[in-house]
Amino acid sequence: MLTSDRIEDRLADAENLVRGGADIGDPAAFVSGLWSSIYERAPMHLRSGVIRRLLAIGRMLGVSHTHGATAAARP
Repeated sequence: MLTSDRIEDRLADAENLVRGGADIGDPAAFVSGLWSSIYERAPMHLRSGVIRRLLAIGRMLGVSHTHGATAAARP
């Protein structure tokens, strides 16, 4: 389980990479990895905030991600 500070650090790092135009590779894989490494390890009471920020990162990258969907099932 991640602490709120660790979640904030990881989300801020991801947002800075995206805003800074860093080479993140495949945007869909990047966003999927964030869901796995942050959302799935976040305490329940922090997940709604994590969802909002992960969806915003996806929008910045033009990625529509449905958590839990397989790559083949995503639009």
